Amino acid sequence: MGELGRGAMGAVYRAKDPLIERDVAIKTLLPNLPEDVMDEVRERFIREARSAGRLNHPNIVTIFDVGEQDGVAYIAMELLEGRSLQQVLRSGERMDYDAIAELVAQVAEALDAAQQYKIVHRDVKPANIMVGPTGRAKLTDFGVARVESSSMTQTGAALGSPKYMSPEQVLGLPVDPRSDIFSLGVVLYEMLAKRTPFERPSDTTVFSIMHRIAGEPHPPLREVDAAIPAAFDRILSKALAKKPEERYARAAEMATELRAMGRGAPAAAAPAPKSTTEFEKTVQMETISRPPTAEEAKARASLLADLERFTSNFEREEQERIRAEHEAAARKQAELQRWGEIEARKRAEFERAQERGPAAGTETDPRSATLVRRPSAIEALRQQAMSAAQDAKSAAQSREQAIATLDAALKAAGRYLEQLVKELNTVTPASGRSYEFVYLGKLAGVKLSNATIEQRPTFVDGKSVAEHIALRYRVTPAQPARATVAGDDILRCKQYLESLRAEFKAQPEQRNEAGKITRALFIVTGGLPCEIHVRGDYNAGTAMVELVNVRRVGRVQARVPVALLSDVVDDLARYAIGVDDELEKLFKK
Repeated sequence: MGELGRGAMGAVYRAKDPLIERDVAIKTLLPNLPEDVMDEVRERFIREARSAGRLNHPNIVTIFDVGEQDGVAYIAMELLEGRSLQQVLRSGERMDYDAIAELVAQVAEALDAAQQYKIVHRDVKPANIMVGPTGRAKLTDFGVARVESSSMTQTGAALGSPKYMSPEQVLGLPVDPRSDIFSLGVVLYEMLAKRTPFERPSDTTVFSIMHRIAGEPHPPLREVDAAIPAAFDRILSKALAKKPEERYARAAEMATELRAMGRGAPAAAAPAPKSTTEFEKTVQMETISRPPTAEEAKARASLLADLERFTSNFEREEQERIRAEHEAAARKQAELQRWGEIEARKRAEFERAQERGPAAGTETDPRSATLVRRPSAIEALRQQAMSAAQDAKSAAQSREQAIATLDAALKAAGRYLEQLVKELNTVTPASGRSYEFVYLGKLAGVKLSNATIEQRPTFVDGKSVAEHIALRYRVTPAQPARATVAGDDILRCKQYLESLRAEFKAQPEQRNEAGKITRALFIVTGGLPCEIHVRGDYNAGTAMVELVNVRRVGRVQARVPVALLSDVVDDLARYAIGVDDELEKLFKK
């Protein structure tokens, strides 16, 4: 019935289900995406259908159907009315405290329902929360969700929006549903304070925000606005705990505490839009608690079966397509060889006939004329077969060439980085730019040393090619790095430095009346680890570059075309030793 929105990867349409006269939204994946991104985007698309399709909850967008038609993958889902929470916050409207608590409680219950299916959303943020006209919240976009039982590869890449990431996401550690609780805590804080807890007006990159998420406590709400009820601070202190085990074990616990805050708190400032009535909330709670009807259970079972069929069909079709391509190429190659042999025999027969001279009746017998004309048609068919075989051979040669080009580029990168390792260990240069670590902050004048390089091959189409280059080194502060931490951060700082295998010592600076250390000074004297990884993606014909603790906290990734790899590797070296910041452009794209 019309297009609702369009992005670089897909489009969403408003449509009507002709069977039951129901308006729906149809999310489609654009079929003409570049090959180097199609696999990843298609995987996210399937993951969204698989994750959200398992869930039946009033605060999660409902998936009605999933499939593929005429080469276009689609998800038919509930048509949501209203605005995203991001749009509400940007409009400047103020919600009263009860309405804020109720809306966040609804999202918490949605996350709790996902947790029961061992699904981690990983991208909870205002843009993915829809607010209906009656105040009903709907959690959307499970495109980067993690399903524990999924067979799909889950990498350690940081997925999500930086301002709403949990500490474990920032540091590239494994995540569980408590990561979503942290992200929801950031959303709650933003609704109350009009900014997220770890951003500052002076920030120019996301690295500063990620540093605070990993190592600094959030500012209490009472420092932002003394009128905000203290109960919110108590809830946020648990939701925004740095260690997952110190947060709510279940999102439902957070929802319960939000609803138990009591009613009648004063309004934040301006008149608020209409919030959910007590009757509507009662209906919502009854909907959540009642078991599904037989028809609902049957429909859900049918949808899950459709999801499984869609996923299995996709995987089977991919395998069959690859096998068919190999078989077709082999057949065409065999045909080309067979026709070549036939042509060689025909040429030999023609040459022998020429030596014997023209046979009697060849020029006058009509049948002989027919025999002379017939090979021209056959020859045309042979030419077509040879052309098709040559096309297949050309495609195979193109792939072979692409593989050889990437292999050569990676091997050249490996030789360059080997030389860099030798120079680092010989010169032990001081970096011209600072290196940054959690708790320690920015360290200027660090020296680079203890560099090592590891190169691993892989097999592609039966040939051994370069696949992974890992360069590791350590940076040592010019002066011992110092970090003064207090409270629970003392143990976390100790665990963090131990995970880095850094040489350090800790000195108590303050104790309470019971003798417990409440403030300590950590002094780091040894090297801190940094890593550079370059991996070949032979399906996409590109390389992946990853930095870990190289001048910035945590890890960042970027995809690099083969033609630019040599320049990027040089930029990597210059960036590591602090000559310039050209590499920053690559990770900002």
